[in-house]
Amino acid sequence: MTLARRFLGSPFALDDVWGQVARDAPTRERPPVQGDVPLSDESKRVMALATLEADRLSSNKINSGHLLLGLLREEKCLAAKILNGRGIRLDASRAGLAQMPHDDSATEDFVWEEASLPEVVELQTRIRFIKSRVEDAVASRDFAKAREYSDDERKERDKLYLVCQQHGVPDWLHS
Repeated sequence: MTLARRFLGSPFALDDVWGQVARDAPTRERPPVQGDVPLSDESKRVMALATLEADRLSSNKINSGHLLLGLLREEKCLAAKILNGRGIRLDASRAGLAQMPHDDSATEDFVWEEASLPEVVELQTRIRFIKSRVEDAVASRDFAKAREYSDDERKERDKLYLVCQQHGVPDWLHS
């Protein structure tokens, strides 16, 4: 099981996390570097904290679970804020990893199947139908009806977005 599924509940939730990082991360000028990329002070602290977590869990290697704990311990970093915002807490994560250590070699192929969320399929079908009504109204130059149908489509898309968020399904499904 991947860390994303274990702690975020769904591998698709990771898409939202990366989207939030892209939106909220400060832009920094990157100096041209040859060889090793220098770490920020924050990254160095996270690495040091991950080392302490590995020691605490009697591990002779630092794995992604230890890095997760290091990120959560660096409370002021963007990653900790995002993870805490998703309900991931240091103590609970530490206890979970102590009870069942994470296997970094574990991989997971996850294919989203429409049939797995009938509510999503129903909303997508309704949106396609409404879009065809908008197109028909525009073709017949009934712009008042086109606007009305367009408003209906927006409402259905909003519902779809909320359902996708609730189930940790990626944003591309409701676009």
